[in-house]
Amino acid sequence: MDAVGGAGGAVVVDKAGGQAPPKTLVDWALKILDTADPDEKARLGDLAATEWLRGAIPLPYDPAQPARAPPDRPARSDAVRLLPPSQAPKLGKGGSAQSRLAMLHSLAHIESWAVDLSWDIVARFGAQLRMPRGFFDDFARVAQDEGRHFAVLSARLRELGSHYGALPAHDGLWDSAMRTSHCLLARLAVEHCVHEVSQGIRCPSNHHIKIPRWWG
Repeated sequence: MDAVGGAGGAVVVDKAGGQAPPKTLVDWALKILDTADPDEKARLGDLAATEWLRGAIPLPYDPAQPARAPPDRPARSDAVRLLPPSQAPKLGKGGSAQSRLAMLHSLAHIESWAVDLSWDIVARFGAQLRMPRGFFDDFARVAQDEGRHFAVLSARLRELGSHYGALPAHDGLWDSAMRTSHCLLARLAVEHCVHEVSQGIRCPSNHHIKIPRWWG
C-alpha cells in the first residue's frame, strides 16, 4: 500500500490498484484502526499526521455526516499472541540477551497499542463531541510519535534476529480503553494520564500533567 500526493492531500493506493482516499482526519483514523499489520499501521499513522499538520487534510471530520463509531477492537496481526495480563511472561531485569529482547518486544507492543489508542480517541470522540482543531493536532502528534517509536523498536528487533510477535503479550491498555469508551474525560484520566504515563508514554500537549489547550 502506497501513498501518492494530490490536490486534496494524500491518497492511499492498495497493491491491487484500488483507491481508498480518506477525506478527513477521522476517516484516516478509522482506516488506521482497520489496518492489521503493525508496521503498516504505524506508517499510515505517520503519513496521516504529517498530512494533517501541514494542512493537506482540510477537515478533522465532516460535520454533515453522522459520526461513525470506531471498532470495539482495532485490527491486529494474528502473529501477536495475546494473553491475560496475569499470564504474560515476566520480563526480567535485562541481565541476559533473552531478557533484553523481551523488554524490547514489550516496549514495541506498548508503542503499537499506543498508536491505536491515539487514533481511537480521534475517531471515537473527535466528531462526536465536535472537538476543536487543537484536540486533533495534539493527538495527531502523539500518534505520530508512538508510530515512530514502534518503527524504531520493530527495526531493532529484526536487527537482533527477532520480530514483533515473536513473544506473547497482553492487551491491558486496550481493556482500560474499552472501560472508558463512554467518556472522553474518563479516557484521558485513566488511559492517557495514568496507564500510559506510568509506561513512559506522553499525555496530550507533550506533557504528563499539563492541561491541554482544548480542555476548555
